[in-house]
Formats: sequence, structure tokens, C-alpha cells
Amino acid sequence: MTSIYRNKQEALKGLESEMKACRKYAKASEEKAKEGKIGAAINLLDIAQTAKTCAEHAHESLWELSKGKLTEKEFEIFCDSETLRQDINKAYQAIKEARN
Repeated sequence: MTSIYRNKQEALKGLESEMKACRKYAKASEEKAKEGKIGAAINLLDIAQTAKTCAEHAHESLWELSKGKLTEKEFEIFCDSETLRQDINKAYQAIKEARN
């Protein structure tokens, strides 16, 4: 895999940034859906999904660049990033409920 990151620190920083963006936009999407603003919710969910995809790339790069040798804190972030799908699913579910 070709990585945009040159070292472990860059990949970790990228992972944290993309995780933050994913969660921010997924939460905003969920809120818009609850307000009945489905179009806005879908747009925000799309941004969250893009951030999740970028986080997945950073996740892979971090593992490759670190050769699996992560500090406890880095490993916690690494593992936490694997739960982003749950944030996406909550927003998706809110949109689905708003449509009914």
C-alpha cells in the first residue's frame, strides 16, 4: 500500500484528525436528522464516511510504519479508530428513522 504518511507520527496524527472529523460530522448528521433536515443529514453523513475512509488508510499506514510496535496510548487510539463504523451507523439510523 502506498502511504501519504512518511512516518509513524504523521500517520498517528492523521488518524486522530480523521477520527475527530468522522465523529464530528456523524454527530452533526444525527442531529440534523432528528431536526428533520434529511438532506443536510445525508450531506454530513457523506463527509463523515469520507473521513472514516481516510481514517482507515491512516490506520493501515500506522500499523505498517510502526511494524506493529505501538505505545499503549498509540494502541488505544489505533483500537478506538476501529469503532468509527458505530458512529456512522448511528447517524444512518437517525436518517432512516427521520424518513419514516
